[in-house]
Amino acid sequence: MAIIFPDLRHTLRADEPPFEAWTKPAAIMVLVARYPEPAVLLIHRPDTLTHHAGQIACPGGSFDPRFDHSLWDAACRETEEEVGIQVPQDAFAGFLDPVHIGVTGYTLLPAVAVIDAPMAVYPNPDEVAAYQWVSLREMRTVRKMSRIMGAGVTYRMPEFPLAWGRLWGATARVMDQLLGHVAPDLGESLSQPGVKGAHQKASAD
Repeated sequence: MAIIFPDLRHTLRADEPPFEAWTKPAAIMVLVARYPEPAVLLIHRPDTLTHHAGQIACPGGSFDPRFDHSLWDAACRETEEEVGIQVPQDAFAGFLDPVHIGVTGYTLLPAVAVIDAPMAVYPNPDEVAAYQWVSLREMRTVRKMSRIMGAGVTYRMPEFPLAWGRLWGATARVMDQLLGHVAPDLGESLSQPGVKGAHQKASAD
């Protein structure tokens, strides 16, 4: 069944949360194209990276006070550096909840931008091994919940065994949030009582 894409500006938060107290602030760009069907830009990290090697992710990276005045600035800068896309300011739709990555100590803010159609991608080979516009319909179809152990605690986390590869960890938690806004009939979600939420600290990344 096709996903009818809503105007996310009505449901996402418009203001950045205070991040000055975050130990390692970071931002990612959740870039969504509405046509020909809703799809999000995902990248495959090279196997040679020190952190997150070989993982599927969204473009993004650390907040750098030398260049960034906000986490939105960081998300835009990293997106241009990694995939050669200058995200239009009027594409900004809002922010999802922050996601903490226990293993690295980063807290990342997902910024959502919505464009009409997929833009040309010019990947930086040092940071991007491959990329793909992945349909939200496929994500909704393959989504499942998995049990993950971390620091002696069992977490139920979403993952997406895509045709392109396995999407898990922090990015999967971000995608689960996005699907909760565009396809609210998912059933079990991370916001249920007793389940570690995507905006909460979790060490299983």
